[in-house]
Amino acid sequence: MTGRGRSARQRGEVIGYLFKLIRESIPLTQEQVAVELGVDRVTVQSWESGRRPFTAVPLGQAISVRHRLARLGANARLLAALDDAAEADFIIAAVLDEQVNRADIAEQPLGWSVLTQRLTDLILWAVLGQPPTFAKDIPMARCRRGPVAAGPTLSIHAQRTFFAHLHVLAERAAAGRNPNVLLHRQACFLAGMDPTKAAATWLARSTDRARRVTTFRSWSPLWPDARSVVTSLANQGDPGPLRDFIAHAHPDDACERAALNYSAYWVGEMPYRQRDDAFMPGSLSDWHGSVLLRHLVERLDARLPLVDLNIHNTWALLTARRGIALANPAEGRALLTRGTLLLDDDRISTQSRQELASIVYSLRADGLTGTGAEK
Repeated sequence: MTGRGRSARQRGEVIGYLFKLIRESIPLTQEQVAVELGVDRVTVQSWESGRRPFTAVPLGQAISVRHRLARLGANARLLAALDDAAEADFIIAAVLDEQVNRADIAEQPLGWSVLTQRLTDLILWAVLGQPPTFAKDIPMARCRRGPVAAGPTLSIHAQRTFFAHLHVLAERAAAGRNPNVLLHRQACFLAGMDPTKAAATWLARSTDRARRVTTFRSWSPLWPDARSVVTSLANQGDPGPLRDFIAHAHPDDACERAALNYSAYWVGEMPYRQRDDAFMPGSLSDWHGSVLLRHLVERLDARLPLVDLNIHNTWALLTARRGIALANPAEGRALLTRGTLLLDDDRISTQSRQELASIVYSLRADGLTGTGAEK
C-alpha cells in the first residue's frame, strides 16, 4: 500500500514460489495437488507463477488449503513461512511502486513492524536470488519438466529500482519534525544488501550526520537506527563505523539488553511480531537463547562483514545466559573451535579479539573442548 485508499500493484512471486516448494515437498504434480485441493490445474499454476497471487484467495479457502497441504505431508517449516512470504510480496510491491517518492510515508509497509530474519530472507530471495536460510537444509523432490526459474528472482531492472527506492524512502523517513525512525533504519538495513555497493556513499553521509548530533548515554529510539546504518556500511565493505559503534554505543545494560533482545527476535526466539523497537531495552525474560547461540556460532567467520558484531553478541549472550554453552554442548564445542581459530585472524578488531579470548578462556575453564572439525 502506497497511500491511503490506494494500493500498489499486487505481487505474488515469493509466495508463489514458496507454494511450489510446498507442493514439491509432498511431492505432487500441479495436476495431482489440484485434485486434492478441489481446484483446477490452471489455478495452481497461476498461484505458483504469481499471476494470480495466493494472497487473493479468500481467507477461509486459504486456511482450508493450508490444512489440506499439511495432511498431505507438506513440509511444516515451509508452510509456516506462507504469511511472511505474503508480507514479503506486499513490501516488495510497495517499495517498487512508481509513486514511492510522493505517497504517504505512513502507509509504507516496510515501516509497519520490525523485520525478522525469515521475512528479510524472503524479501532478499526475490531481490538477490539467494535462498532463504530456513529452507537451505530442506530436501526437495523435483517434479519439474524443462527449464524453470531457480527462485522468485526479480528482473535486473526491478532489483535496481528496489535499491534506488530504498534510498528515497530512507531520505523521506528521516525528513521533517517527526521522522519515521523504524522505516528509516529498515530501509537503510536493506539498502546495505545492494551488491553493487551503490548505497555506501549515502549511508556514510547518514552516519556522519548522526555522529555530529548523537552521543549514546543509554538506549534511545535512535540507537537501533544508528546500528542498522553501521551494519549496512559493513555489508557495503566498510567495517569501521560498526566497530566504533560496538566500542562506544553500549554504555549501559539497556543497550546490551537491546542488542540481545533484537538478536533473539531476529532469529525467531520471540513467537510474536513487534510493532516498533520499544521492546529492545526490556528484560531478557521472553526467550531462552539456544537458537540465538546456534545462529551466532554459525556466523563466527572472519569472511563475513558482521563478524565483529557476531563476536560481541556472542560474548554478551554468554555473559547474560551463564551456562548456556554447557546446556548446548555441540554449540559450545563449535564455539570453542571457531573462537580459537579466529583469535589468530587479523581481519577482526582488537576488541573482538579480547572478547574472543574471554570466551575461549571461560569455555575451557568449564571443561569444554573443541571439535577440531571447523575450518
